[in-house]
Amino acid sequence: MDKVYLAGSCGSESRTIMKGIANQLREMGVEVYCPFELKIPNAWDMCQEEWARKVFDKDIAAIRDCDVFIMVTPGRASTAGTNFEQGFAYALGKRIIVIQYTNGNTSLMTYCGATAFANVNENDMMYHFNDCLVKAMKNSLINVCETILT
Repeated sequence: MDKVYLAGSCGSESRTIMKGIANQLREMGVEVYCPFELKIPNAWDMCQEEWARKVFDKDIAAIRDCDVFIMVTPGRASTAGTNFEQGFAYALGKRIIVIQYTNGNTSLMTYCGATAFANVNENDMMYHFNDCLVKAMKNSLINVCETILT
């Protein structure tokens, strides 16, 4: 069974998308690590810097441990944290699947740093995600960027 690190924005709107994707992956029998699901014991008793270091260390360990890194992104508007995570996964030689759910501009770094890349329509994302994921896991997803690389 593959271990997947699921990266993406943890804002309230994106969190709904990310939860749906995590559930789909788990239904497929995939072990999923989602940073937004991480619970640090006694977090409220820690200073912000201590809490941040614990979160960072857990996320880094999970990226090191994953077989596949999946990044769900709106394009160039993705977060600094998500971009860092992709770069780290790339440096480790991980398989990187990027699913971009908007028709906005795409970072050339995000595109070129992906093993597999797909644009999907935001309204049909959950419908297309499963198909994209299955193809990407089988290395048969064609990397077509339908947006402008910048």
